[in-house]
Amino acid sequence: MPLFNLSYHNNKSAVHRLNPLVKITWTAGIVLLALLIDHPLLIGMLFISTVPVAIAAKVYRQWFMFIKLALWMGVVVVVINSLASNAGDHVLWQSNIYLPLIGQINITVEGLAFGVFMAVRLACVISAFALFSLTVHPDDLLSAMLILKLPYKTAMVTALSLRFVPVLVEDAGRISDAHRSRGLELDRGGAIGRIKRRASIIFSLLSNSLERTIQIAEAMEARAFGGSPGRTFYFRLPLKYSERITLIILIMVFGLGIFASFAGLVEFDYYPSLSNFNFSLNGWAIVACLVIGLQIILPLTWINRRIELD
Repeated sequence: MPLFNLSYHNNKSAVHRLNPLVKITWTAGIVLLALLIDHPLLIGMLFISTVPVAIAAKVYRQWFMFIKLALWMGVVVVVINSLASNAGDHVLWQSNIYLPLIGQINITVEGLAFGVFMAVRLACVISAFALFSLTVHPDDLLSAMLILKLPYKTAMVTALSLRFVPVLVEDAGRISDAHRSRGLELDRGGAIGRIKRRASIIFSLLSNSLERTIQIAEAMEARAFGGSPGRTFYFRLPLKYSERITLIILIMVFGLGIFASFAGLVEFDYYPSLSNFNFSLNGWAIVACLVIGLQIILPLTWINRRIELD
């Protein structure tokens, strides 16, 4: 089994049964706010808001694997930013080492704080995309993109790509197991030795991927893909009344966060010294609206479950 399984996990949870338009809006809003907002408190709240969704979707084990990857990537971000940024006023360590384009290496409190902030921002983005990948079926994503009036060929390529990446990871795991069954010890020795032994997997994986690509192309050609501008659909995704209300609330919440970011109501400065963490009265009101609004997807799952049971 591969270490990172990017495929859709149908755990039959209420989150999985949500319309993909709701999950697309929620994921896009989380990512957009994570990229726009610079306040560490709000970024931390954005990340924390994804945790209950992972628990409600019953994919927290797979989700946590992505978070561990984000943790290691965050450590790299903190180290690089601490060494490369010398703009802070509070110096923790000063060296006599000079690097091209960087200058003298100084580790500052501000550099460390900004590195931690960027690591949490990265974890927030990875968490949102991981939940989206684990809870949205590629076929449902294709239907949702068509509802958004996106070009059908573009939507089809996107859906096939989302299907291809998990299959590629699973193929790599099966090929590795086949090599181990033949006596090839892939995990012994140093890092360079493991890389050399795993190089044999790449050729088998590439050959298998090309063969699958040809099969998909032949199947699409046999079904006259792109031969007619008009299309019919066997299944359409219904958008329930509660889901429409949730979409409106999510759009309003994310719009409020974008407005607060551009208006400077939740701004935070890292250089040359750290700002105060306190908000104004309007800032605290916006923070409360964001925290409550980001969790609107959870009561929606309860409402949909009650409707289905009734």
